[in-house]
Amino acid sequence: MGKKRLIKISLLLIAVAGILDTIIIRSRSGGMDFGIMLPGLGGLALISGLIFTNSKLYKKREKLYNRIGKFILGAFAVWFISFIIVTTVLMTSAISQKDAEVDCVIVLGAGLKGETPTLVLTQRLDNALGYIAKNPGTTVIVSGGQGTGETITEAEAMKRYLVRHGTPEELIIKEENSTSTYENMVFSKKLYEQELGTQLNRVMIITNDFHMFRSKLLAHRAGLEPYGISAGTPWYIYPNVLLREYLAVFKSLILDR
Repeated sequence: MGKKRLIKISLLLIAVAGILDTIIIRSRSGGMDFGIMLPGLGGLALISGLIFTNSKLYKKREKLYNRIGKFILGAFAVWFISFIIVTTVLMTSAISQKDAEVDCVIVLGAGLKGETPTLVLTQRLDNALGYIAKNPGTTVIVSGGQGTGETITEAEAMKRYLVRHGTPEELIIKEENSTSTYENMVFSKKLYEQELGTQLNRVMIITNDFHMFRSKLLAHRAGLEPYGISAGTPWYIYPNVLLREYLAVFKSLILDR
């Protein structure tokens, strides 16, 4: 088998894997976001490129298109290096601080299937229950609005889950208006101070490992002193969530103020 043919077969397999990833994760999650779509879009782009290299148009100006291909490959290499760097920062920032004493716990929403927390959100809630068990009487803010395909707010679903597992209802504050991580922090601080009549400073953020770096960054911007407990992430969604978080980091650095 020739080298070029081997490369084309490898690229085709990668493309198919990307498309299957999007289909499978979409069916399991019940939702769609850029992190889920990107592998599938990349797979379609690769297949389109492979088809184009066998076309008459490509063969007419093969040298020109080869130069364009090398440029695209170089740009991809630069992006991939930056992705590895950002991912390393994200994952090394996910150290849990379970022994910190705080004013309250903030559990960040992570999607529902109708009224049922997703696996990712359930892992966050179970970590919250663990902290509450060791620190009884701690105020808990469940933070998350209502997204597409959700029949109730994420905050309401989280409250139901915690109450069902023994958390006193009077300790839970629902923040139901946020649509982003920055709003999670700003709205939670404001609601806590309105309801309890005291300033909120030290908070225990409960979210997934890939999301902890950005959560703490935005908590600082909201005037909070953040600590964190990192929930685990199902291995099969890491490519999707890290792709999404890579883009979200730059968005937050520039826009979330």
